[in-house]
Amino acid sequence: MQTLKTPSTLTMSNHPIDQLDLHVPGSDSANSTVGIRKRDKFLKFCGFSKAKSKEVQPKASNQSPHSRPASQQSTRPSSNVAQVDNVLPGNKLSSIMTQVESEPSSHINSVPSSGIVQDEHTSQQSTQPLSVVSQVSSSPSGSSQPTCTTDNRSTSLTSDNQSTPSSIAQERVLFAPLYTSCILEDIFNEDVPKPTIKTELPQLQQRIKMTQQLVYCNTLLLQDSLSLVVAATVEGADNGGPLVLQEPALAKAELDWLDTTKNDLMEADRLRWLATRVVEQFVADVNKDSAKIAEIVILGPVLQKEPYHKLLSTFFERFGDVSMLNVDMLQGLVQLLQFASPGYLESDDLVKILKIIRERLESTHHQSTEHSYHLTLAVSRVLDVMADHKVQDLDRVLQHEPLSAVLSGLKESSDPYLLYQACYAFQALQYVPDDESALQTVWRHSTGVVHGLVKVTAVFKLDLPSVLEGLGNLQEALGSTISVAGTVYEGICSLMESGRGVLDSLKEGLGSGQKRLWYPAVKAAYAFAQAGQLKDLKVLIFEAPCRRDPLFQWGICQLMGEIAIDPVWPILARQQAATLLGHLCQHDQDWGRDESVKAWMLTIITKLCASFGQAVSETARPVLQDLTVNQSALTKHPYPLRARLPIPDTSPLLAKVQNIPHLEYELHKFRLQRLEEAKLPVYIAPMAKANLQARDDELFPLKEKVQEFLASNRQVMLILGDSGAGKSTFNKHLESELLRTYTRSGSIPLSINLPAIYQPDRDLIGEHLRTNNFSEGQIQEMKQYCQFVLICDGYDESQLTVNLHTSNLFNRPGQWNVKMVISCRTQYLGQDYRCRFIPDGTGHYTRQATELFQEAVIAPFSKEQIKDYVEQYVPLEPRTWTTKDYMDRLTTIPNLMDIVKNPFLLSLSLEALPGVTEGKQDLSAIKITRVELYDTFVRHWLAVNSRRLQRNVLTREDRDMLDQLLEAGFISMGVGYATRLASAIFEHQDGNPVVQYVHVKDKRSWRAEFFGLDPEARMLRESSPLTRTGNLYRFIHRSMLEYFFSLAVFDLNSHNDRDEFAPQSDSSTDPALLDAEGPLFKRSLLAEPSVIQFLCERVKQHPDIGKQLLAVIEQSKTDTSAATAAANAITILVRAGVHFNSADLRSIRIPGADLSDCQFDYAQFQGADLTGVNFARSWLRQVDFGDAQMDSVRFGELIEERAAVNAIAFSPDGKSFAVALRDGGVTTYDTTKWTRVRQHKEQSEVLSIAFSHCNQHLALGNKNGNCRLWSTVSGKILLVMEGHTERLNSVAFSPCGKQIASASSDRTIRLWSTETGECVFVLNGHKLNVSSAIYSADGRRLVSGSRDGTIRVWDPETGALEAGWPIPRIGAPCVALSADGRQFAFITGVRRGEIRLMDAITGKTDLTLDNDTDWLEDVAFSPNGELIVSSSRDNIVRLWDTSSGQLISRLSGHRNEITICTFSPDGLQIASGDQDGIIRLWEVNTINRSSSNTQELAAKVRTVAYAHDGLCIISNRINNTIQRWDSSTGASRSIPLPSAPNVYSVAISPNGHCLANGCESGKIRLLNTQTDVVERIILGPNPYPVVDVSFSHCGRWLASGDSDGVTRLWDLDSTDDQGKVVGERASLRSLGGSVVFSPVGDQFAVGSPSDSPRSYRLRLFDPRKTDLRQPLKELCLSDWLHSMDYSPDGQRLVLGTDASSVMLRGLQSEEPDVNLEGHTDAVLSVAYSPCGKWILSGSRDKTAQLWSGEVDSWSCVAVVNGCSEAVTSVAWNPVVPMEFVTGSDDGSVRVWRISNVEAGDVSIRMHWGSHIGRLCAADLTFKGAVGLSPIYRKLLVQRGAVHDSSPPEEVDGSNEEEIEVAVA
Repeated sequence: MQTLKTPSTLTMSNHPIDQLDLHVPGSDSANSTVGIRKRDKFLKFCGFSKAKSKEVQPKASNQSPHSRPASQQSTRPSSNVAQVDNVLPGNKLSSIMTQVESEPSSHINSVPSSGIVQDEHTSQQSTQPLSVVSQVSSSPSGSSQPTCTTDNRSTSLTSDNQSTPSSIAQERVLFAPLYTSCILEDIFNEDVPKPTIKTELPQLQQRIKMTQQLVYCNTLLLQDSLSLVVAATVEGADNGGPLVLQEPALAKAELDWLDTTKNDLMEADRLRWLATRVVEQFVADVNKDSAKIAEIVILGPVLQKEPYHKLLSTFFERFGDVSMLNVDMLQGLVQLLQFASPGYLESDDLVKILKIIRERLESTHHQSTEHSYHLTLAVSRVLDVMADHKVQDLDRVLQHEPLSAVLSGLKESSDPYLLYQACYAFQALQYVPDDESALQTVWRHSTGVVHGLVKVTAVFKLDLPSVLEGLGNLQEALGSTISVAGTVYEGICSLMESGRGVLDSLKEGLGSGQKRLWYPAVKAAYAFAQAGQLKDLKVLIFEAPCRRDPLFQWGICQLMGEIAIDPVWPILARQQAATLLGHLCQHDQDWGRDESVKAWMLTIITKLCASFGQAVSETARPVLQDLTVNQSALTKHPYPLRARLPIPDTSPLLAKVQNIPHLEYELHKFRLQRLEEAKLPVYIAPMAKANLQARDDELFPLKEKVQEFLASNRQVMLILGDSGAGKSTFNKHLESELLRTYTRSGSIPLSINLPAIYQPDRDLIGEHLRTNNFSEGQIQEMKQYCQFVLICDGYDESQLTVNLHTSNLFNRPGQWNVKMVISCRTQYLGQDYRCRFIPDGTGHYTRQATELFQEAVIAPFSKEQIKDYVEQYVPLEPRTWTTKDYMDRLTTIPNLMDIVKNPFLLSLSLEALPGVTEGKQDLSAIKITRVELYDTFVRHWLAVNSRRLQRNVLTREDRDMLDQLLEAGFISMGVGYATRLASAIFEHQDGNPVVQYVHVKDKRSWRAEFFGLDPEARMLRESSPLTRTGNLYRFIHRSMLEYFFSLAVFDLNSHNDRDEFAPQSDSSTDPALLDAEGPLFKRSLLAEPSVIQFLCERVKQHPDIGKQLLAVIEQSKTDTSAATAAANAITILVRAGVHFNSADLRSIRIPGADLSDCQFDYAQFQGADLTGVNFARSWLRQVDFGDAQMDSVRFGELIEERAAVNAIAFSPDGKSFAVALRDGGVTTYDTTKWTRVRQHKEQSEVLSIAFSHCNQHLALGNKNGNCRLWSTVSGKILLVMEGHTERLNSVAFSPCGKQIASASSDRTIRLWSTETGECVFVLNGHKLNVSSAIYSADGRRLVSGSRDGTIRVWDPETGALEAGWPIPRIGAPCVALSADGRQFAFITGVRRGEIRLMDAITGKTDLTLDNDTDWLEDVAFSPNGELIVSSSRDNIVRLWDTSSGQLISRLSGHRNEITICTFSPDGLQIASGDQDGIIRLWEVNTINRSSSNTQELAAKVRTVAYAHDGLCIISNRINNTIQRWDSSTGASRSIPLPSAPNVYSVAISPNGHCLANGCESGKIRLLNTQTDVVERIILGPNPYPVVDVSFSHCGRWLASGDSDGVTRLWDLDSTDDQGKVVGERASLRSLGGSVVFSPVGDQFAVGSPSDSPRSYRLRLFDPRKTDLRQPLKELCLSDWLHSMDYSPDGQRLVLGTDASSVMLRGLQSEEPDVNLEGHTDAVLSVAYSPCGKWILSGSRDKTAQLWSGEVDSWSCVAVVNGCSEAVTSVAWNPVVPMEFVTGSDDGSVRVWRISNVEAGDVSIRMHWGSHIGRLCAADLTFKGAVGLSPIYRKLLVQRGAVHDSSPPEEVDGSNEEEIEVAVA
């Protein structure tokens, strides 16, 4: 603390007027007449009487300060010394008088900067400070008196506050604050929360009662948002940053309310909205009375920026417009400024407001003192705000000086309150910087007065030490102004003589930029008060350096009065403010010395006694009574004593606002309702894949993908999934998450159950909002201004086929602005499903905008997700089972984990498991299917509700009804009720699951039976798995509706007492289950795949149902009314896996049946009605369709005729198809009949063709470089366009048809006129051959691709290259452009095996399509841009998805490299041509793209082998999978392989217990066939693939051959894993050697390549010998050996070689070889039958042949055809006679049975075959069949499947030979 040394002999008064009497410069004595007159004038000006002033006038002392010893001189803190108060008006005079009296003036010490005062005579520093708070010494009597200590000495004060005579001299110097500890300890002894309007806090959604409540709520929300900010940083404050106060801790009730409100963002938004609406209402009201002003102003601190500025502007404009001064409007304007949030105020606004108030003050102060007071008060507070906000642009001439002049003009006023406000305003003005330059400032302050030396921000850090330090620094900095005191004093005296007052003295004497200490001290006091820091405020009042200054005291008194009257302060604080005022007035002599201050304090206390609350009045009255009041000293205060407008008693604005329908409020109520409805007891975040074709291991979190979608520009996201996959659950969760985070002006999440909307294709959103009670006005407002996230659930359930986005005109001008998330079951989709969801584009050409579409497919649960689900499920209710218990059961019961990967089935399983497993010891014997889970769940549900009803208190009527239901069987009655309801829903609502029932309206409808008031219906309804929302009813899940509907097809009520999970008996004891009036006969079920699935499982569960369905099919032969039922029945059976091999299906009626993926080997369909039947991907061999009705029958593939194909093209209308042949021929076809229309022959080979837009012209690009225009109508050449010097690789018509583009190997592109044939432009730029050229759909761009590795884009109208092109790429011959011109597709990659998609506008690469192919030849976009087709040299046509880059399908059937491919104009067909001249047509819609029905394309089969007992078959595929098949039924399962090794060969041990598989790594794994556990791994010494393994008949020996040509023998009884090398290593590596053991003895044969090319060695060995280097026998073969097998007697070997014959070799003699001829290609597999009388051979010619004979006499007795690829492996069943299995490169595993052996007419019929996903047709008969379309007739003829050829067709009037066909 700073100290100041003062002469102890100096006696002086604290009052500035008294000091005027001491010494006046230029006068002889302090009592001169001039001095007294000036003093009296000043007293009169300040309103003080002469008598009173004389009472306090001190006597002069003649003692010189220099005559006293230093020991008697004292120091005191600067905060209590009059001399350091020189910066304030009154105390400035004191310091002047001190200097005058202490002559000479040169002896006066100024305050050193160090804060330490040094005596000039002793040079002794005094550093001991005086305590800033008076110390209390305890007297012996126990009383306490305040003392002031300095230099270790005390001055005692008497009770009447008078010093003893002995200390009168020191009293004037060391006058300390006078207050007794007993009083002051109880005053402001603790801080209080920041003054805030507080009321009762409302509950969520509760109506706000008053505006104060609204302010309180918004204050808490605002305070919470700033809770992390503790205080302003020093740096921020120094830079003029806003004042940041540390917020006090909130009460528990406030914290609880905040937590509740923060968790409901909509409620917080509603409260803010209400505040904004109140502002809007105030602005709109014409009558802005005092009540409304008071109501709106209290909202100011909590408003958001925009409404705040709107309100401020309204006040500003209204204040300026009204001629009469509205004091409330003025104070409201000022109050808005004072309590503005940080960052809200702009300097320009403050300057404008100050200007208008100043102008009003200029015109008012001569008229009304009251108005002048209010305006001056307003000026003061506006200037305060400007000072706080560091306003920098207050113009000196326009604002600063005029305002100074106005304030100076108030000197004539006799109103002390007005004068104080003028003084305050003038000081505030000094802290508002002006815009003068530095030179102007120097000139203006040439008198030497210093200003602006303190940082105001240091005052506003609001910690007491900083405040006091700041004030001390300011005092010190302004100490140098003492040297000009004489000048200042002269100015004051002259002002007083002229009748001018304090304000004039400040302006003329101290007002030239001079800042005074009392002003920032008062501001600091107000800041402490506003922050609730009352303890610091009290210390500041008593220890401020300027506490003796009357203006400081005046300001503090006013502050205490404002606190006492303000109801926002706590009552105790208000009472203590009044008490403190009384104490200062009665006990503090510093305060009591100035009569104006004392009078002001008495006036305030008197006012407090009058009103302002009983507690405050009762506190003020005793204080007033204790004071001896001189009524003449009291000054009337005509103005209201208030810091703010009164708190309003009413809230008229809020009342009006809350009567206005509030859209956001309605949305909020709707939101709360939906949040409650969307609660999910268990939720597991689903994983998903990009689309149906994506791999199952390429998964991502669905929520993240949806969030990406919502943040993107896409408009529709389709979420697919199987029934029960969790689509609705995810939609609920998504809605809940979006609702929780919704804020006003954000996108509104709106979840719509589509089946509940009457016509969702018309006004989807509007209809939904109406059902939720939104008004039409609100709906229109939302339509115009709001954005929606539309979550549409149940597209499939609503039976929709329209595009909702398109039909509702979403995102069109003036329509709903939405992002749509829509879910649909996968089973409901057709092939071209995306067209139902992709938004329409807005370009010139109508198209679907695929870039606005996105999709995802929900994946089944993983094991981890299942466990997470169980962990959430278990705590929901008290259960005896733990998570581990459930997981143990789920993993132990066979196949159950596969079932519960479906979330809904998982929930059913968890409910059913305890009952299912109760009492069961062997869980592995329990079998559970999907339908059995539903059975158990329904029984459990109804049983629980039955017990609930029995426990409940019921009416007599209800109790009687319950007894009847229990007697009849409650469960069966409940099932019957739900079954009838489901049947009625399908019958009356076409399966729409939502039923609306209003009793008055619907009591006579079909709904009344189920939802009426009948007690039985009501009791069963309440017990059924139904859910209700208002008057809408539905089953708890769509699949539950379908389940009960399936029960309506098969009445299984008689099964209710059975254990649903017990093994079912095969015997049929049930009566006929099929109702002729039921759904099976009345409704086609093909559109309900989930119902079909339930029925399929019923067939497997109850064999008698299958028999009933077969009976229905049989019934249809004679009963036409059974046609629908028969079509349903055969479809169900096919889906259940029933095969119809050798079935008698003659005359059946099954129109529309879906027989895809079924097997009809030797089936008979003669005379059947097959209208609309789908045979896609079926097996059709030896089938007789004679006399069948075959209209609209589909086979799923198309094929065209043979020709030497270079190019193909469809006409734009799709009615014509053209083929360019390598021999120069061009042929056109009519696609409606696929007949030839016209042929043309060119002299040069035609490499490229293109149709004109009119469909009548064909452009031909020839090898000789000519482009020719040919008429497809007349067959004539119309134009010849010459100019190119090399071959034409591509020709294209412009969309308008006026231009042809030709791309040539001469590196140029030429554009030709189709009217004249002239060359319009030659486009140069490519460095190598130009491979392709294509126009965009609008004709404005021409895209070319070249082998130089670039893509170039040209303007065909100017021939100019577009800017930004070319785009470099890896060279490739082909570029395709999508129809909308937005995307390129081009071939790239080192091996030309990749397709890259590129944005045609930006050149950015989007996706890379890669399927491990070596050489792609052609690519083409589908017309809608969704698909890409590619052709390659591996004979495969590939179909791709452009949105995801996923491969959809591989289409095989070509035998040679495919050179060209394209789409038909309607996108329904793909045409492809190969080097053999085969053209194939493929139906796009029959290419299976659904994840629920599609199996991956079956990989090629390497090996098939029977187990020793013939019960199972083992197969090995090239994709390294091993499968076990049931040889009787064809059921299969994969054998798990650890770490997925690449398996090249398999063999089964003779006892069937061991499976050996040779791996790529050279290892051999021995797998236990019972446990699927690898029991042993034989580590081979060489890392070469083991391509062949074979067991000896005793099981001891295992022989293997690797690709390095080494054969090894392993003794399995030994632990030695090295094995013996057999013979010599082959000189050539073999990819498929052959090792086989003899069935008798221990001999084995080894085949391996010999040193001679294309020859093989066959060597025989004995495994018992120790030396295996030399064979027992060696035979040479002239052809490559693929397979061999011993005869049962071990005497012969049958060999399959590269030659197309089967070779027999005798081993005991040199018998000549027997060659069996019949195959047309290499024989890959051979096998002897167990009896030795039959030989099987499988060939690369795609057939298997059966040979019969013995020894050397053999003949082919049957040929098995139908395989689409090579037959790679054959094997005989060792137990079942005449049964064998084949494996093929087409991926099939098929079991065959031989019949009619005795009759001599041997036939081979397929018993079962695996699904391979393609049509297989052979040896079909169509004699008399009608309605088969020409295209399918040709397909089957070309496949070689038809023996009765069609008559030849005429072409141009001449007979042409029938087109040669090829088998696919």
